[in-house]
Amino acid sequence: MGLVAATAEEKSTVWSAIRRAPRRAPVSFRHPQLNLRDHSGNPAGMNPVASAEGPAARPAGPEAPPQIALLQLITAGFAAQAAHVAARLGLADRIAAGVRDTSALAKALGADPATFRRFLATLASLGVLRQSGEDHWELTAMGECLRGDAPGSWRDFARWFGCDAHYAAFGALEDSIRTGRSGFAKIFGESSWSYMARDRETGLCFDRAMSSVAASAHPLILCQYDFAGIETLVDIGGGQGELLSAVLARYPAMRGIVFDLPHVVEAARTRIAAHGLAGRLEAVGGDFFAAVPPADAYIMTNVLHDWNDADSIAILRNCRAAMRPGGRVLISDFVLRPVNEPDIGRLFDLEMLVLTDGGKERSEAEFAAILAASDLRLTRVVPLGGVCLIEARPA
Repeated sequence: MGLVAATAEEKSTVWSAIRRAPRRAPVSFRHPQLNLRDHSGNPAGMNPVASAEGPAARPAGPEAPPQIALLQLITAGFAAQAAHVAARLGLADRIAAGVRDTSALAKALGADPATFRRFLATLASLGVLRQSGEDHWELTAMGECLRGDAPGSWRDFARWFGCDAHYAAFGALEDSIRTGRSGFAKIFGESSWSYMARDRETGLCFDRAMSSVAASAHPLILCQYDFAGIETLVDIGGGQGELLSAVLARYPAMRGIVFDLPHVVEAARTRIAAHGLAGRLEAVGGDFFAAVPPADAYIMTNVLHDWNDADSIAILRNCRAAMRPGGRVLISDFVLRPVNEPDIGRLFDLEMLVLTDGGKERSEAEFAAILAASDLRLTRVVPLGGVCLIEARPA
């Protein structure tokens, strides 16, 4: 039954059901049903699904009726775009700086006060803000994560997910499902990588988003994995060297190499010098499909899911060929749960479908298969909340 064609009485029945439906927690990275693996010993606010507080409590009362639950799913994109706009405007940063009145916020951000008040009220209904007076707003714990300077900030990630290029690519999801090809290429006529290299505004938006994702995982990797005994660690696709800087600070005898594209490592050298690690941490430019530097161990965060199996095996084989005796490879990525189990990794699998040419999230068995094809064997899977750290050693 469509609401357009429904009678007034039928419409009244449907909307009465919606109003009576128990309120459900907003779908978020912290929802317990989205946890890849239950894990509660991590620093709060550092990972999208893990925190020291433990899983978020389930809402009281019965589940919403199926029709209402589906309606909430269908309209989840509204909430996502609201979060994106709040991130683009730097709203959380303004409120944290003390600008909390509707009119003052609207003036600072160049918005119409009346419509901006409606937007703020929507964010409050989603749990991002809290109204503490008629025209006064405060950040909730969730809203704090939209601040640019917050530990584990997701502001740049929200900006990327709602930007024009990303939004358009997901509009081609049906084509990707039918053809197996990138929705991004369908819309823009080129790969996401070449587009972002050419359109630097989009490229920088993506780079900042990926940096925020990696930064959320770094403290968890340090907490949950023992790097003792590694003399030289190479971060494949290591960006600005933030992970290796943190690892080397904890392991003073270790040396590190940030390995990334030449134009990326130029900026990394400045960051390395600022950390006072120029003597122990080196930035090397290159192509991981050609060769990687020799080392005792290799780590890659959110790298392999960008590539199909053949390309991933090529990267892993280059690590295996350059690896010193007794070495290891560490992979930080989602590990998909069995089908029918709630899993946010499945949503990111669609992200890989529309944005990359063959990239995908993998199950533990799929990781074991590409590792075996690279003369490596999967030895451990370390839960990091939403993602995992996969350890592999020579077969």
